[in-house]
Amino acid sequence: MGKTKRKAGSLQPCSTNRKKLNRDGLAVKGDEEELGEKELNSIQKFSHPTVNEVKNEDDEVNLCGIPLSLTCKDAGAGAGVTFVLEKASLTLANIGKRYQILNSNEHASYLRKKKMDPYKYRPDIVHEALNDIMNSRLSKSGRLKAVYIRTEDGVLIKVEPYAKIPSDLESFCSMMAELLQTLSIKAKGNRKKLLRVVANPVTKYLPPSSPKIGLSFSSEKAVELREHVSGINRDEDVVFVVGVMAHGKIECDYIEDLVSVSPFHLSAAMCLRIILIAMERKWSIL
Repeated sequence: MGKTKRKAGSLQPCSTNRKKLNRDGLAVKGDEEELGEKELNSIQKFSHPTVNEVKNEDDEVNLCGIPLSLTCKDAGAGAGVTFVLEKASLTLANIGKRYQILNSNEHASYLRKKKMDPYKYRPDIVHEALNDIMNSRLSKSGRLKAVYIRTEDGVLIKVEPYAKIPSDLESFCSMMAELLQTLSIKAKGNRKKLLRVVANPVTKYLPPSSPKIGLSFSSEKAVELREHVSGINRDEDVVFVVGVMAHGKIECDYIEDLVSVSPFHLSAAMCLRIILIAMERKWSIL
């Protein structure tokens, strides 16, 4: 990967010491959330060089210079929130001598040359959404259970609540490009996994009895979210589903309650802020 300027909490250059897959082209096992063939195929069609350099997830990824969040409490105690960010634009492409996450601002000429719609390649949307979640009072109080990101290509990523996400988009894209090639990223020092690619469907990781609420402008059910969540038991986990794409709507069969929180089109970040405020006040998080 290319060199980046070192900042506080910035990423380190990625390791080139990668292990090969087995003869069948499958990743080495050893995780309870082991990848299926479909997920590997979705990633491998962009990775370099295809199936020969996917790293064993037990090896350290040097790029994972993202430290643990020091202010995040243990997410295991009490009820909490799980977020699912759908249709994230995290597409790998070989540009120059390295693989990068396509970005409409940085790679406009490349996208036009390939006759690809630049407006679809917006990693900044999921970056902003993820930072809003991870830096929220809800997260710092230990009420965040996990964040799942599903890309436009169907790759499912789990983000642990104690991960610290890079604040600048360039470092974030470098991290996600490394993740899609190595399948997991670990923390500095104690080697805890901060992000990992997991097998679909997302429903097998969600609390089974929790209400699953999706936000969409297209829903005919308009609600004031603070009032809407007041009917949920205080000791009950909640799942929120938000689209992080530039255009379109989420269509997920696991959503039980699809609501609209505004008569206007809102960004993913604004929808998430409405959710965070509603849940923080519900649990009296100051």
